[in-house]
Amino acid sequence: MKNKIWDFLKPIVVLTAIAAVMAGLLGGTNLLTINKIKELEADAETAAVEKVIKADTYEKSSLDFKGTTYTYFKALNGNEKVGYAFTLSANGYGGAVKCVVGIDVSGKITAVEITDVSNETPGLGQNATKPSFYEQFSGKSSAVTVVKSGAKENEVQAVTGATITSNAVAKSVNLALDLYNALETEGEK
Repeated sequence: MKNKIWDFLKPIVVLTAIAAVMAGLLGGTNLLTINKIKELEADAETAAVEKVIKADTYEKSSLDFKGTTYTYFKALNGNEKVGYAFTLSANGYGGAVKCVVGIDVSGKITAVEITDVSNETPGLGQNATKPSFYEQFSGKSSAVTVVKSGAKENEVQAVTGATITSNAVAKSVNLALDLYNALETEGEK
């Protein structure tokens, strides 16, 4: 009888021990790599900020807007403010679409850098990273609408087959413009 119980429990004990060892190894790997991952993410964010607005230095700050805290960078040449870069995301077709939006001191978009569309459909939504799409935002200074064709003044043409992704980028751009205007209320501009 004792042998039958052990024959029953043996695989459970072995599998539990294997699972415990694997969980420990995964946890240890996470501890070893988490700081490097954060460092790489910060470097990527800095590179994107430098692409959307040119300046000598950037001061990272945050702004509370409608109950949410947003991160932005003040771009400076010496003591002169030349603009801002906002790191934002909005939901696309497959998940978060992340981008950095640059706005100069006159309120015009200098550039948009799409930093993550990895959850979007390859060959469709991921095409938002092509200059033919994101360069359409440059020079705009008021809310942008996405259209399927024939974009006019404050419109951009959607990526073919990826209207939801295109709208996610436009949502982030429009939010960046709202945040820029909110900085005036904060006495920042």
